[in-house]
Amino acid sequence: MSDHHEHIPAPGEPSVPELELDETVAPRPEEEIADALRAKPDLGDHSAHSG
Repeated sequence: MSDHHEHIPAPGEPSVPELELDETVAPRPEEEIADALRAKPDLGDHSAHSG
């Protein structure tokens, strides 16, 4: 059983929804790198880090 409800477009509405403005721009390379680095938890000991 699915909770998915089929969307029936209104008159004049496209049958396929348009992407949001920010979804049409490809991610920058540094965003992809940051996502990859965040995917693995940093379990290192940072207690000696001076700040």
